[in-house]
Amino acid sequence: MRQPTRSEVILIGLCLFSVLFMGHLIAYKEYKKKLLKAEQVLEDLQRRGDQPHLEKAAATPAAQAVIWAERMAWLDEELPEMPSRDQAQAALLEDMRATAKSFGLDIDGQSFVKPASTPHYQEVAVKMNLDGPERKVYQWLSGMQSPEKFQAIKFLQLRPEGRRSRPEGDCNVIVARWFKP
Repeated sequence: MRQPTRSEVILIGLCLFSVLFMGHLIAYKEYKKKLLKAEQVLEDLQRRGDQPHLEKAAATPAAQAVIWAERMAWLDEELPEMPSRDQAQAALLEDMRATAKSFGLDIDGQSFVKPASTPHYQEVAVKMNLDGPERKVYQWLSGMQSPEKFQAIKFLQLRPEGRRSRPEGDCNVIVARWFKP
């Protein structure tokens, strides 16, 4: 095997240098993109934290009482009234079934959960077992947890099944809806 000439050595060196230089440029570009995203997240968090209303509320117990009184007034205004426990539970079940069907999910089982009552709210809840594409299960779950409907997920058990190319989800969930006491 012959020794490379000086010009061949220089060309190999330039080639290696250009490959390393381009690799560093690509890595730097990705680093700057992540840094920009992190700065945007921090800026968003700072904007959310710069609410003088909340800062003032944390200052004194009297100010906190005013804030909580406003929140309770909002709840009294917005919290729906329950026609009857049975009707409310049936409406919740029907809403859950209809949305699950619209997402193409299979309902394996459904049952009512014992209603709860506190001095601040009344609750009806429904337990449901679902099967379907994992992505659709997640979309259905995000629609179920709805502050506008005073609805929340109280229990969730999600077991992914199937292949990676077409993941399936087996979901056990309890969804509750709250009403005025």
